[in-house]
Amino acid sequence: MYQIIDGRGTGKTGRLMLLAKDTGAKIACANPYAMKEKARAYGITGIEIISYRDLMSMGTKHGKVYIDEMENFVEWCIAGNADLQGYCLSMED
Repeated sequence: MYQIIDGRGTGKTGRLMLLAKDTGAKIACANPYAMKEKARAYGITGIEIISYRDLMSMGTKHGKVYIDEMENFVEWCIAGNADLQGYCLSMED
């Protein structure tokens, strides 16, 4: 599993797009339209971009998926059911 953890404006999403292109994976994000526009601006083509909702409604066979902004995804998943106060994340070697 890849973990891209860095500050705002450091190119995390661009790196994620390149990983998705290289591995044939989808990217799930909050706003697929904006993500597609960003991919075009970066000159990155050939990646499938879906919404969090699409990801969660695809059943159990998702294939390879990268999540853009994991914190936003978790908040989307628990919306209305909990007030996210924090989380822990293990760094892989």
